[in-house]
Amino acid sequence: MYGLPAYGTRALVGYAPPMRAEQPRTPRPEPARARTVATFYGGVLLFGFFWHGVSQDTNDVWRLWPEQDLLTLLWTPVIGVVAGLFTVQAFRVLQGRMQWLGELHLEFSSIFGRPSDGELVLLAAASALGEEVLFRGAMLDAWGLWISSVVFALLHIPPRAVLWPWTASALVMGLALGLLTLATGNLGAAVAAHFVVNLQNLAYITRQRPRLALRGPVRPADPPR
Repeated sequence: MYGLPAYGTRALVGYAPPMRAEQPRTPRPEPARARTVATFYGGVLLFGFFWHGVSQDTNDVWRLWPEQDLLTLLWTPVIGVVAGLFTVQAFRVLQGRMQWLGELHLEFSSIFGRPSDGELVLLAAASALGEEVLFRGAMLDAWGLWISSVVFALLHIPPRAVLWPWTASALVMGLALGLLTLATGNLGAAVAAHFVVNLQNLAYITRQRPRLALRGPVRPADPPR
């Protein structure tokens, strides 16, 4: 899941250490504090908006190409939706083959508990908008593709060494979202892709048990007793 850095999210919504993979798990009853997280990302969005306004001398943070018309702005998010769905499915396939993806699933499920559907949408939308305005709106213009993507990856540093591939995958995602923005000339595709990835992953993490790859054949997580 991208757009919800581990350390920041742990502080905002509260954290209970993840249980060991072999232990039965039950969802935490308390909902994630979605409004607090949304407020945080609102601040991120405003920071990116004003940074772009000062550095580029324009308030149009959404378009890299100011000449783009409304029709272009309306259809480019479709590209992002397709890219986001493809990314989610690719990681679903890989989860049964890579231990760190199952561990990441357990980590975030212990953080978020079981939020409502409305909270899931709010979390996904706030993080997608806030981070895309900052990283692909302001920072991409100011610092370029690679630096903005590296900073994006460094904000996805995991709390445990086994989860370090998450940071590497965040770098790849940052580059992909940056290239998507450069190719389409606006933030629509990147925001849509980011939203789809976050929403699908949040729903999966908080509603489903992970498939864990542990020292041998791939197997689903043990059912609760």
